[in-house]
Amino acid sequence: MMLSILLSTVLLFVSFSIGTSYENAQRKMARGIAGTATVSVSPKDANHVVDLNDIPELSSVQTKVGLLKGRALYHENGYYETIDLIASDLMLLNQINKPRLVGGGEIKDFTGNQIILPDRFTLKYGIKKGDTVTLQIGGIPTSFEVAEIACYDTVFLRHTRGATALLPKSTLEEILQYENGYSEILIEPAMGVSADELIDTLLKELSDSSLVVSKIVNETQIAADARQKSMPFFLISFFSLTMSVFIIYSSYKVITLDRLPIIGTFRSIGATQKAVIRILMLESALYGCIGGIIGIPLGIGVLKLILQGMGKSLSQGIEIPMVITGTAVLLSFGVAVTVSMLSAWIPVRCASRLPIKSVILGVIGERHMPNRFIAIIGVLLFAVSVILPEAASGGMLYLAGGFSLLGLIVATILLIPLIANLLSKCLERVYAVIWGNEGMLASRNMRDNKNITQNITLLFISISAVIAITVVGNFVNTYITDVFNGAELQGFADGEMNRDFARQIEKMDGIEKVLPVYVFNHEMQCEDIVFSRLEATDNLEWYTSMLNLHYTKKDMESFAISEFSKTRSIVLSEDCLKRAGFRNGDIVTLVNGVGSNSYAIVGSFKSRATDVEAVIPSAYAVLDFGASNYNFLAYTAADPDSIMVQIRDLFGSTQNWSRTVEEFNADALSTVGAFLKPMHSMTYFILLLAAVGIVNNLLINYMQKQRTIAMYKSVGLSNRQNIKITFIESFTSGIIGAFVAITVSFLEIQTIFLVAGPKISMLPELDFRVFLSAGTMGVMITLIGSVVPITKSRKMKLVEEIKFE
Repeated sequence: MMLSILLSTVLLFVSFSIGTSYENAQRKMARGIAGTATVSVSPKDANHVVDLNDIPELSSVQTKVGLLKGRALYHENGYYETIDLIASDLMLLNQINKPRLVGGGEIKDFTGNQIILPDRFTLKYGIKKGDTVTLQIGGIPTSFEVAEIACYDTVFLRHTRGATALLPKSTLEEILQYENGYSEILIEPAMGVSADELIDTLLKELSDSSLVVSKIVNETQIAADARQKSMPFFLISFFSLTMSVFIIYSSYKVITLDRLPIIGTFRSIGATQKAVIRILMLESALYGCIGGIIGIPLGIGVLKLILQGMGKSLSQGIEIPMVITGTAVLLSFGVAVTVSMLSAWIPVRCASRLPIKSVILGVIGERHMPNRFIAIIGVLLFAVSVILPEAASGGMLYLAGGFSLLGLIVATILLIPLIANLLSKCLERVYAVIWGNEGMLASRNMRDNKNITQNITLLFISISAVIAITVVGNFVNTYITDVFNGAELQGFADGEMNRDFARQIEKMDGIEKVLPVYVFNHEMQCEDIVFSRLEATDNLEWYTSMLNLHYTKKDMESFAISEFSKTRSIVLSEDCLKRAGFRNGDIVTLVNGVGSNSYAIVGSFKSRATDVEAVIPSAYAVLDFGASNYNFLAYTAADPDSIMVQIRDLFGSTQNWSRTVEEFNADALSTVGAFLKPMHSMTYFILLLAAVGIVNNLLINYMQKQRTIAMYKSVGLSNRQNIKITFIESFTSGIIGAFVAITVSFLEIQTIFLVAGPKISMLPELDFRVFLSAGTMGVMITLIGSVVPITKSRKMKLVEEIKFE
């Protein structure tokens, strides 16, 4: 029981804290250079600068820091790395985000052509302090001496690719040809002033200015992202707490059985029911307190290990700080005590209310609900849970899905005793043929045996949890890390390319398909909305196969492709179509700063491979909106890696992000895997909890049958036969639990993906090996747990047991 409380406390504490820790890391990554600053002020025209004196002296401003920004490229082995150059007054910068050097120390004598680089970048390219690095700035190679190597933290932290380099302010001013002013002013608010309040104040003061005031961090988005990442851990906690209730309940049945003589003695000398309840409940509270006090430090250790592993696995290489809040500690401790006391209440109350005669004789009678009533309730709840998600739609789908998952678990728990009884009757004759009298006796022992049904329930919850979490985790891994699943493209280039550039790629040896695309990001307005991304292609058929577009209707694809080549047509994503309130066949007007024209909506689609909202023909993108250079290119080739090397070489010093699909998936896998790995590992805590509960229930079963076993032994039952009976019981309960878990978890998974279906464009591939391995683990846990009662029965003293009877 202590172990179950301990594990539940650890899992709950980790679940509460991991979301907060990750949220802190996300906030830190989002702020990056800004540090404690929350508001940014920059000129509307990127060619202009802003001065510190442009920001009025306000009581709501704590610190204002000017920041110079530039861009460079680092070239090595055919690959170009984007470098963001920054410079500032170091005294002011230290107040909001002091750079942290590897090995400690301060930045001194930082002048001339010196540079400070983060360790994540220097380790990647084998650069050491004192080395010379050459960066291409505006197409001109410029050499710098590495003055220091900094930790990948503070101003060097970033949530995008590439690296950030710190230069002396005078050096970057000379490179950018700035005499006075900065690219951006970072402002830290005074104590007690929020970012929104500071922005409102600045907007009033700068109302006639040509400056843009903006918030650096979107706190709502960060919190939502952290909540999404931590949800699987709360799922694990839910299952572990559910099992803890069963385990503590069964543990107190052991305690009350073991102490019936003591309880009887107390009652016989005048102790009241309330006194007995109070004593045992205080004891359960003590167990909860001890489990909570020990579990929280252990939880801190587990959390630290998980966050270290996640930090090392993340492609950004960021260290995720461990954040422990008083709320997490108090809630974890409170739940440990509350669960312990509530779970102990029923067995303690039952034992205290027994007649003194029953207590002394060690007999516990329990009330039974009619099986027919239980069967009707269980079957109806199960049927409603299966049907409801199929019937629901829209916003009700999520509510129906939640009810379905909970209903399936509750209905199964109600039906398990009936299923166990039915199967024990059916298996009695089968076991008699296979294993003789021992098999028949084992099957009979399972009938109306609450300890066996509790074992099956624990196995059902634990195995179904492992299956559901594994399947969903594997799907998330596939869904996020393989967004190009089903798409033909094998590589892509994101950068500015002219038509001659595309023709050179088409002539490369081994190239198969080349699809250049014009891109309009937040430039194209359609009626009352602005498309976040509109693309233009001259071959919609290739575009569809390359990016795996799924059209809303079957015949829509051929119609859209046909119309696309003839008229001014537009194809919209399903989300955009719904957001704008358009319908297929509508005529809409597209407008940008160059021109405008009417387009007919000829189709709608959804795709995981692209976040594009609209696609139009290339010819009209050029004619109507002045498109000149391509911004994206996808290709297929016999050797995608070889083509990618040549494409990067073609770009030369031009900024680009060019990747093969294989490279892209590997990067995504390192990030997503960092979050899924600890989740998968923690599912084994659930199996450990199940093992603890099963041992408890087997122990209860032994204590309730020990006098019967003693009688059997006295008339010739051997230890070998007793072991055989116990193993048959355990094996059968394990098989039933595994079968029920596999069946119900399959339905749970169907419900989960039925609810998620409208948001995704692929279905999970169910691997039977996951179900089989989880079921096998459950059976093995039951068989291993049966060793405990077998060991105790071998040490049984027959005379004392029979004499007591």
